[in-house]
Amino acid sequence: MAAKQKNIFTRNKPLMNIYSGIDHDGKEVEVREDAEQIVKWHEISDALVAAGYYRAQLQGLSPFDKIVGGLTWCIELCDIDVDISLLFEENLTIGKKIALTEKIVKILPSMKCPYIIEPHQIQGLDFINIYPLIQWLIKYSSEFREAKEDELRRFAVMQYDKNYIFESDRSRFVQKEKLLKNLAIVRNLYKPCRVRKRKGGLPANELEQVNATLSEYDQRMLMHVSSNKTDSKKDEGLDFLYDYEKALVDPSKITIEADRYAKGETGDYDADTKVHYAVLHSELTGEVSKELEQSEKLKYSEDVQKLMKAIDIMEKEVKTSKEEHESRMESAKKQYVDVVAQLKKITYNLMKSDEYSEKDVKQFYKSLKELARERNELMQIIEHREKENKKLEEELHVAQNIGPKIDDQPLTPGELKLFRERESRLNSFVAHIRLELVYINRDILWHMKAIDEVPGTAELLQYEKRFIELYNQGKIVISAYTQHTSYCSLCGRPEPRLS
Repeated sequence: MAAKQKNIFTRNKPLMNIYSGIDHDGKEVEVREDAEQIVKWHEISDALVAAGYYRAQLQGLSPFDKIVGGLTWCIELCDIDVDISLLFEENLTIGKKIALTEKIVKILPSMKCPYIIEPHQIQGLDFINIYPLIQWLIKYSSEFREAKEDELRRFAVMQYDKNYIFESDRSRFVQKEKLLKNLAIVRNLYKPCRVRKRKGGLPANELEQVNATLSEYDQRMLMHVSSNKTDSKKDEGLDFLYDYEKALVDPSKITIEADRYAKGETGDYDADTKVHYAVLHSELTGEVSKELEQSEKLKYSEDVQKLMKAIDIMEKEVKTSKEEHESRMESAKKQYVDVVAQLKKITYNLMKSDEYSEKDVKQFYKSLKELARERNELMQIIEHREKENKKLEEELHVAQNIGPKIDDQPLTPGELKLFRERESRLNSFVAHIRLELVYINRDILWHMKAIDEVPGTAELLQYEKRFIELYNQGKIVISAYTQHTSYCSLCGRPEPRLS
């Protein structure tokens, strides 16, 4: 029994659309469209447009040009140079496309991109693998733009603060300058000052060098330096240091003035001298008198209270200045948002407007300027006439409402008649001018409508593309019809029978 033949015409229907189309060279090719790939392509284009790459909306560009342009745009936003020119090199060959995508793929590892992609995937429009890369690049570029925006804003504020200042902050700025000046004066006053000078060279011992240097700047030493009497070289510069150290070690050998103060023989000294010697005695003996301790406590408590009051005042000033600054920032943000909205509206209107030839535009603008000039002249004449009419009406109102002082000199009938004739002429002239202005506005609207009716280059390109598509569809239908007629003629012809 013969094996059952497989029917080659029964196949599973794939999840893709297959149709014939025309390539760039005018050849008929078979095109396969995957539904998932189309969905990902629409998501990619929407993401690029939402991120700000509006070139993805152009109908005349191929998907490859849009994707490569979007990738390059995202990379350049991150301050990374890409050696790519897309302005005059669109619709490239396969080799040039792969070379172009290789330059992009080389940059991605330096950006620490988590997604790995090959150049042939971008050239072959593998939208499923391209979509996560586009998402990551858009997110990375947006974060980089926000960080750069903050940095530029801080730099602008710093440059502004260098040369300008708000009136509300001027008093605080002057106070800050005074404080810095006073601090500089105090630092210069209490900076280390050399009061002694060494006669000999530096000693060999490092500790002696430190103590000698401290004594040159009148600093108290913390450690006793033992003198080595067996040294052959005697250092004359350390004689004073040794005596001073002996006085620190043995408080009984201090100066006569300190002894007299300790015994109470200080009748000829003033209060400052007493305090000075009391401090010296307390440092040497380690004992602090009660009077000195109380005076120091009172002094420190007063200083602490003054500092607390100053801190409270400064906190209040900082709080008020912060609130004022926040209110100013909010108002500035609102103004900035309004200006940006107006700019977007203006740019949208400009992008929406059609493009025309330079000659027609120049002629239209010339006629429009002439009409505008005539309109302005007519408006000036109308305003002048209206002012005169108002003056005449006021004079008429005054003449009609004559007070008791003017009753003796009323207007004559001839003057009143002349005044009314003049008023009627002015009213007729104003009505005529307004009618002419209406005609001029109507002509302007007619010209604007005529210009709007002229299609732009984008519309002409769309019409041309649509005509080509219709022509290709008609060609496909005609080829199918001829093939069908040939099959009918071939199959419908009677076959001769052998007798």
